[in-house]
Amino acid sequence: MSDLGKTWQQVSDKQDFLGPNYRARTFTFAGASQPIVHTTLVQHLGEITSPKAILYIHGYTDYFFQTGLADFFVQLGYRFYALDLQGYGRSLRPYLPPNWCSSIEQYSQDIDIALATLYQDGVRDVSLLAHSTGGLVAASYLSQTISKAEREQHYGLPLADIKHLILNSPFLAMPFAPKTLKLLSKPLPWLLTALSRFSIQAKSPTMYAQTLHTKFAGQWDYRLDWKPAEGYPLSFHWLKQINIAQRKLSQSKILLPTLLCHSQTSTIGKNSVEAMQQGDGVLDVHSMQEAAEQVFTQLTKASIPKGYHDLYLSQEEAQQAFLLAMQNWLQGLESQTPSANL
Repeated sequence: MSDLGKTWQQVSDKQDFLGPNYRARTFTFAGASQPIVHTTLVQHLGEITSPKAILYIHGYTDYFFQTGLADFFVQLGYRFYALDLQGYGRSLRPYLPPNWCSSIEQYSQDIDIALATLYQDGVRDVSLLAHSTGGLVAASYLSQTISKAEREQHYGLPLADIKHLILNSPFLAMPFAPKTLKLLSKPLPWLLTALSRFSIQAKSPTMYAQTLHTKFAGQWDYRLDWKPAEGYPLSFHWLKQINIAQRKLSQSKILLPTLLCHSQTSTIGKNSVEAMQQGDGVLDVHSMQEAAEQVFTQLTKASIPKGYHDLYLSQEEAQQAFLLAMQNWLQGLESQTPSANL
């Protein structure tokens, strides 16, 4: 049980800056490499009596701001919660580097805190919805050998049950085509270790950011201090931890019903906003699919034409296709009779 945190403390409970429909609770606990870190649980205040909930986990250099996504699930009868993980968004602190990652496992306690809080709120069944690096975080959490019962015994608290997993363009493989990934499988870990003390910083807004934010050619007005257009410095140490987590996950089998949503094509390296907007400009969708097929034993896939890397942030037609795919899948699972699962 040594890789489980000891305890946590709630230090804030207030209306979130997103407005009166949102509540934000902040918790502190001992981090993997820092004496104190924070995690923030944001809650939509609709459907507050439902026993089922969506728990959203964001991606890299990101935070929760997609209020329309929350509204969508509330209208389906779910409570909606979102985590701003330690070192991200609402959980950033000036004395800690943003996005710092000692290992992917460090985020397990963020999830434990959320599940314990959801249970206290009356939630019993949780569907995880995770984007990009959040997908790797969620899958790594589910693949751990520590059981829910062991976690509950360790904390002395009940946790809500995770019933389903929805992946929105998960970062399950490095952003290369499958053949290239095979060629890099041996040299890449060595290279990332050699460079782990270094980082790189984009000097101008990324093409992907330019497809999203209203400051450029996009339709979303999110906080650029929490989701910078140039990104935060990209640490090779972080990439090393990502690669370790991906390789470890590839040796696992996750039995949970899982929906993989991804763009129909990749547009990595495109040099115009219009070209970037035709697909996923961050990850290779074929490598993503292969990685998912290797790990998830109850996998359903949904391919979204012209879907962006964050499918919800896509233009309307692709966004609606993404929402419909999730709705149909969840309703299909709920409509299954017990005999259908035998």
